[in-house]
Amino acid sequence: MPIDYRYHIGSFVAIFVALLLGILIGIGLAPNPEELDRKVGELKQLYRETQTAKEAELASLGQEKSQYEAVAKEAVAEVIRDRLAGRRVAIVLDHDFGRDPLPDVLRGLIKQAGATLASTTTVTREFVSLPRPVQQRVTEQLALYPAPGVHYRSLIAEALARALAQGRREVVLELQSAGLVKSSADSDYGPPVDTVLLVGGAQSSAEASPERIDLPLIAELTRLRVRVVGCESSRAASSSTPLYKSKGIPTVDNADTLAGRMVIVLALAGADGHFGVKEAADRLLPDLSAAGRR
Repeated sequence: MPIDYRYHIGSFVAIFVALLLGILIGIGLAPNPEELDRKVGELKQLYRETQTAKEAELASLGQEKSQYEAVAKEAVAEVIRDRLAGRRVAIVLDHDFGRDPLPDVLRGLIKQAGATLASTTTVTREFVSLPRPVQQRVTEQLALYPAPGVHYRSLIAEALARALAQGRREVVLELQSAGLVKSSADSDYGPPVDTVLLVGGAQSSAEASPERIDLPLIAELTRLRVRVVGCESSRAASSSTPLYKSKGIPTVDNADTLAGRMVIVLALAGADGHFGVKEAADRLLPDLSAAGRR
């Protein structure tokens, strides 16, 4: 079939005419340079006014936030004041927190609530990995011989629990000498404790062993009638609170927040439940009347 060049030439002409018309219409609709400058100036002014208004709004919101935080801190301080008076509390960290300020914050919290902070004990990675020579040394020094089916870490955790509950300083000192635990400088393991705050929520499974250490510790402390509360940061990569919950102790999964710290004190004082913001929590706050002052 012969090619009809007239058809193609007609198509090219139509396209050219359409482009030409588009250019002419665009030129006709475009404002002159003076009008364009005026429009750009108006837009810049509108942007500056909007930016100024938003900055003022943010500054106002920042002031309100600071005021609310100040009021909240005062309210929490009043709620926890003397709530733990007469209690002797030990803190157990199930892993080394390094530079994380949470342990120091919790230490201050316990004192602020009127309790005697007896000790702060940290489970080391040596305890988690438990090298054979260390196990042999602890066996000889503390005469710990596990029954069939009992893991050796669990046996040591139970010994630590009894040392806290019964004031057996020599046991903790031996565990410390073996490198299995670390203690704060102000720790006093002489008098027994009646309350323990267990702080979990490690960043990796290599840092802690909650099934082998935390759970036997909880079980033995509970058997000895020591009140145990488990907590962790809301930012914890590996949550321990579901395991703690399975042992029936109160849990708080947002210990790094103001609300969480208040709830920790209420739980130590007697409020039962599972509090916080994660899936294992039942509610954010307990009934304030559930943990009366002693």
